[in-house]
Amino acid sequence: MQRIVSNSPSLQTREEFLNVSNLGAIDVLAVRMWLDRKVSIPKPSNACFGFDDTTGWTFFDLNSLHDEYKEEEGTVLEADFYHANQFLPLSDAQIINKVKGYLAKCIPEFEGAQVKDYVVVRFAKAVTHFSPGCYDYLMRGTTSFPNVFMSGDWIVNRHGSWSQEKAYVTGLEAANRVVEYFGEGELARIIPVEADEPHVQELRRLNSLVRDLQQQLPFHNFFL
Repeated sequence: MQRIVSNSPSLQTREEFLNVSNLGAIDVLAVRMWLDRKVSIPKPSNACFGFDDTTGWTFFDLNSLHDEYKEEEGTVLEADFYHANQFLPLSDAQIINKVKGYLAKCIPEFEGAQVKDYVVVRFAKAVTHFSPGCYDYLMRGTTSFPNVFMSGDWIVNRHGSWSQEKAYVTGLEAANRVVEYFGEGELARIIPVEADEPHVQELRRLNSLVRDLQQQLPFHNFFL
């Protein structure tokens, strides 16, 4: 989006588009691996931390998640690394060895499996780096151009979804605005997210209370 704005004289006349230059992004590394045997992975999606100080990652059992891999003789999985700045310069072989070592620490059975094939994809500055104050620079689904509608992770909406799910939902919302704009077509149905668990709702309430109290303090703008 920042590159589009930097090359568009029309968008450069609108503050809402210029403001995206204040938003940050992080590097992402995606690795898909085909193994020579089935490894029992208890859960299809697994968030991991503690391996690197600045990088978090998730690995997915694609045999469970993708129909095309359900009948595979071996395991097919994907590992996505976020804030993977230090990994992008590595060779594919170095990355595969590192990922396989990480997987073996999570599930020891990975140690004996061999990698038959793999795909390594590097995405520089590909995922939003949310930070205090960035909300003010996020865009809305409608713009000052009557026929331009926005979707993606940098779009503000009230659905409650996040990341890839948010990009998908805002895409549906943008499509619905196009339908309304032209007055033809069928609106997409958007399923609301499930309500927060009770302890999360209570933490949200306490956070809101603390913020209200901070607003009453002198120099409250110095607090995050």
